[in-house]
This record gives sequence, C-alpha cells and structure tokens, in this order.
Amino acid sequence: MFKSFSKLLAGFCLLTLAPLAANAGNTLEHIKQTGVIVAGTRKDAVPFAYIDDKGKWVGYSVDILEAIRQEAQRQLGRPIKLKLVEANESNRFSAIAARSIDLECSTTTFTWERTKKVDFSLSYFAAGTQLLVNKNSTLGKIDTLAGKKIGVLANSTNQEAIRTQQPKAQLVIVKDYANGIELLKSNKIDGFAADSIVLEGLQRKNKNQFKIVPKTPYQYESYACMLPKDDSDWRNLVNYTLVKFMEGIINDQPQSVGIYEHWFGENGLAPYPRNSVNRYFEGIVNSYEWIPLFDTEK
Repeated sequence: MFKSFSKLLAGFCLLTLAPLAANAGNTLEHIKQTGVIVAGTRKDAVPFAYIDDKGKWVGYSVDILEAIRQEAQRQLGRPIKLKLVEANESNRFSAIAARSIDLECSTTTFTWERTKKVDFSLSYFAAGTQLLVNKNSTLGKIDTLAGKKIGVLANSTNQEAIRTQQPKAQLVIVKDYANGIELLKSNKIDGFAADSIVLEGLQRKNKNQFKIVPKTPYQYESYACMLPKDDSDWRNLVNYTLVKFMEGIINDQPQSVGIYEHWFGENGLAPYPRNSVNRYFEGIVNSYEWIPLFDTEK
C-alpha cells in the first residue's frame, strides 16, 4: 500500500496543548524553563494512543512522544518530563493555536488546509480511509455507500473523503472510536469510516468480529505531529527525533525496531509489513541529512 504514497510523500517533504505564557517561536525555551513537554494525544486510537486495561496511556505515538522527550532532554541538558493530555477532534487545533499544548501526536493527518492554522512534523506513518463493517455486509466500493449510514469522526479527513466521493452517503457523527464501534455493533450505522491502521487495531481489540473494506482505501492519509506555527527550533528537534527513529527502523536498530514490532509486528495489535514501512521511511529520510547511527553530538 505504501507505494501509493509516493506523490503524497513528495508533496509532504516540501514542508517540513506549553501554557499560554509560551510565546510564538519560544516553545523550546519554555520547555527548558519548565522542564515539561505538554503533549496532546488520543485516548482511543488503538494502536497509536489509547488507555490500556491497566489505565496506562500507551501506543506507537506515545512511544514517539517519549523519544521526543528524551531528545529534548539530551539537547537541553536538563531533566524533561512528558505530560500527556487528551486532544481530540474538538480541541486539538485550538489547543495548538492557544499553545496550551506543545505538540499533538496521534492519528492526525497532514493537509495543506490545516497548515493555515498549525505546522506539522515529518510524517511518521501512513494509512488510508476504509470502512469497518459487519461480516455479512456487502459494502465496499464507493458506489455501495449511497443511502447508507456511515459513521465518521467530526472534522476528520475520513469524513471529508466519504462526503466528497459519495455525497449520497448519510454521514453520522460519532463522538470517538469507541462510540463508532458501539453504533456498528447495534446496527445503528452500516459502516464506520476511519484510517485503515486504526481500524485494524480496533478489529483486533474486538476479536475480529468485523471486516475492513474495500481492499484499496478511498483516500490515503499521512500522519504527522502538529506543532505551533513559526517555531523552527522546536520543529527541528521533533523532526530530528523522527529521522533518528526512522533510520533505526531502516537499519535494524533494536530500540526503534522494538517499538515498531511491539505495535505492528506479527504479534502486534495492527500487523503491518516492515518492508513496506521501510520504503516509506526511506523516502522521507533520504530527503534529509542522515544522522550517524551512534550519535556522538553533545
């Protein structure tokens, strides 16, 4: 599937909730003063960011945020803590704009329209809009969605994809992923549209009682962290962390590979082939200066 992201990646690489006291362009200095990175993420986006059975915040994006904390601590030369707060469809953009969070990393998709409000990091994963449906459903191709009730998260790229490609679909706004699953189980919606890799995680968590359609996504999505606008020093630190992480995946470094395999390996919540991810990451990393595997910078 990642081969289909080449055009998206080419365009994306052209770009490359902290309290209100933090001024524009001063996020890194504010983090140095407070010793805290305030990061927004989701509570229900399996396997990217969610609350597990023990009440702990876990996921691939949470691990990425921890890597960013470690890099900030190394570069700033002082202990840095990571404070996670919930950021969802209703508040994530306003939280970044108000600088009540320093960044948001979960399943947020890069779009050119969104860059009018926020900046984005490099992409650290990619997916596509698909449907979760009951196993006896005949939904699949976009024309089959006409007249059907399709659950979507408000203000999501999935909502826009379905609305644009099948105007006759009846879009039903769900408050979160759990609500989408609940409505699907009770047959109050015919399908739940979301990103393919998130649907895979939800499918596994619900013991494979649904199916994901169609085989080819309606639209492709590129995940990235959201950041305050016009803050290049902070964005560079985040991107530096992501490039190091992606190089680690490409070059089989145990720490990076361990994170990936935990969430997307054969026994992970949403298995995804390493060779496909490697190609995607190589396309990103090769557009930047490579970082030595054993970084000796102080």
